[in-house]
Amino acid sequence: MLSAHRKKQLKTFLKSVNIVSKEYDLFDEAFTHPSFNFEANKENEPDYERLEFLGDSVVRLSVSEFLFDKFKNFDEGKLTKIRSYLVSDWFLYNIALDFNLNEIINIGVHEEKDGGRTKESILACTMEAFFGAVYKSLGFEFAKDFIYKIYEAKAVNIEEILYSYNSKEILQQYTQGINKDLPEYEIINETGKAHNKTYEICVKYGGEELGRGKAKTKKEAEKLAAFEAIKKLNLLQGGQNE
Repeated sequence: MLSAHRKKQLKTFLKSVNIVSKEYDLFDEAFTHPSFNFEANKENEPDYERLEFLGDSVVRLSVSEFLFDKFKNFDEGKLTKIRSYLVSDWFLYNIALDFNLNEIINIGVHEEKDGGRTKESILACTMEAFFGAVYKSLGFEFAKDFIYKIYEAKAVNIEEILYSYNSKEILQQYTQGINKDLPEYEIINETGKAHNKTYEICVKYGGEELGRGKAKTKKEAEKLAAFEAIKKLNLLQGGQNE
């Protein structure tokens, strides 16, 4: 049974995001990391993993319909690339930060000491679980409209997403068009423990640094570095975004 304090905390949160529901147990489940139940010897109690599974489908379908209706002149390839970005852990992580989900999640003491409240993977999963709880409590139409409003408010630059998605290819085409040489990517900094690293990577061409990127994976950091490079080289209007 939830404590009066926890119910009040959940009620305040739901009110802050314009959701009216008294299914506090459901939303508490969405905001409970497995480490919390494990440390409390309540491993049979539900955590966010099942709702995360459901929420993943809810957000993918909602974003797919959002893009299908909003960009009627985009083909399947472009829509797929944009959706991939909009449902990525990185994007969901940033929505979770906007919602201050790090302040309301139940998390184990050891996981918290390890920086769990700010881990991209945990907050992204919590965001999906929250969407799953919204769907279970209020139905798909409400959940879809709720997600629509979030993505509209983010005011994402779709063209930049497309260029960023192919930034490494665009930069490589540019450099090979000059002298066949390839850009070089170099890790210049690593932070965090082995299972939760952040990589900072720079991209160089002809000995000159063109851009830097920082992300949880080397691949994503390289893409961000390449994107900075193509912006610096004024290639945004000339690159390939198909």
